[in-house]
Amino acid sequence: MKTQFDISLHFDFKEEVNGNKMFSEKRALEAFTLMKSLGIKYFNTWCNDDVYPQSDEDDILFAKILSRRMKEMDIKMSSFHFVGSVLDCYDESQNKVRFYMERTLKIFADCKPGSIVVHPGTYGEGGFKCNKIAHQKAVDKWGREKTHAMLIENLRHFGKLAAKYDIKIAVENLFQGRFYSNVEELIGLVEGVALDNVGYCLDSGHANLDHVDIPETIRRMGSKLFEVHLHDNNGKEDQHLPIGFGNLEWISIIRALKDIGYQGTATYEFFRWPYVDRVVGIKNSIMFWESLEKIQENGYFTSDWK
Repeated sequence: MKTQFDISLHFDFKEEVNGNKMFSEKRALEAFTLMKSLGIKYFNTWCNDDVYPQSDEDDILFAKILSRRMKEMDIKMSSFHFVGSVLDCYDESQNKVRFYMERTLKIFADCKPGSIVVHPGTYGEGGFKCNKIAHQKAVDKWGREKTHAMLIENLRHFGKLAAKYDIKIAVENLFQGRFYSNVEELIGLVEGVALDNVGYCLDSGHANLDHVDIPETIRRMGSKLFEVHLHDNNGKEDQHLPIGFGNLEWISIIRALKDIGYQGTATYEFFRWPYVDRVVGIKNSIMFWESLEKIQENGYFTSDWK
């Protein structure tokens, strides 16, 4: 059993150039240098914001440079966030969706992500923001059962492709009524896929918004929990606050992760800092998380006020 989890930091390696967001090797190198200074070996990222990218050029450059820098600096990608669609409400064949799944794996395989994180609620053009509308279109067009079956087949296809590269697919819980935001539905989806390398990504902030019993959900997901996204909130908004700045009960979450023998990283997915200097913020967040791990393991040692 792990007494401490490896931390993974979330990074965006793009910068705006002439109105377009392009991969920046400079940003990647700065991030990796920061990681080395903090003794952190893992990171999480994504590449293209488009559901259906029109060109491979930037993604190929992104993956090639990132892979080289990772090898040079002995840094690993804990997970890669797939921004593409897992079901297209306009295409009954689903060939377009599957093409982009395969494209992503081919381009980023050399980066060796432990898992590829998938939102089950991204449908066609418009991406995440339009998933409720697009899902309803799919249900109206094909019916709920067929829509569910098509999504299972797409994820199974993705999982079989990923297995060839020794990569896992982690389906993330969403929130507030989005498709498969309900934990029972999400578990039913993954169980329906029925592949060893298709499991879960538990997002703590999303779960808190839906008042999910997070420790119980972790235990239910068990060995199929491949990734956790850790951030805090007030239970009302998806704030992506640092751990401890919202109302999540972290000690019980850590205990549940240890109970199932969780083997993945503790992936920080918060973007707001109480410090102008981001490095100071990250350092304090690491110290706080490690303190929580020690409290969970050993309790408190102070017995008086002196």
